[in-house]
Formats: sequence, C-alpha cells, structure tokens
Amino acid sequence: MVPAPRGAGIVVARVPKKVLQFAGIEDVFTSSRGCTKTLGNFVKATFECLLKGYGFLTPDFWKETHFTRSPFQEYSDLLGKLAKTLLLEEAATVYV
Repeated sequence: MVPAPRGAGIVVARVPKKVLQFAGIEDVFTSSRGCTKTLGNFVKATFECLLKGYGFLTPDFWKETHFTRSPFQEYSDLLGKLAKTLLLEEAATVYV
C-alpha cells in the first residue's frame, strides 16, 4: 500500500477495498503479487498491512506533552533568599 494524492480514491481489488473503506482510508494505491483468489488470505494480508502501517508513530499520533519546571527552577528564588539569610547570619556570628 502506498499513499495516493488526495482525490485519487482507493485503487485496489474489490475485497480489500471494503476492508480499507471500513478502516477509513480514503486515498491509497496498492499492488499484490501471488494468489489473490483465496479471499480469506487476501483480506488477512490487507489487515496485516494496515496494522503495520499504524505501527509507525507519526506526529498526528503523538501525545501532547506538558513540561513541568524542575524543583531548582521552581524554588530558585526561595533557595536564593535562604542562602543570603544564612550567609548574613554566619557573618553576624563571626563579627560578634
């Protein structure tokens, strides 16, 4: 199976055409070799091809990611204030 230009439709034999229509495929070119008289095997091969095609992780299947800030980024102001107060307290105890 090869993606076809929009509007080309499903260019395939009768039996796999139904499978592809049920799968929601609109534009595709296909070719087959070997014996296609055994309809069960032909349908199974089409189904396997669909499964392998959906096995690729394309951008439309990506989940939206929500990035969170690391604890250092989130509490950097607080950590900076604590460090300054600790330094000031140490300096006060040294000079006293």
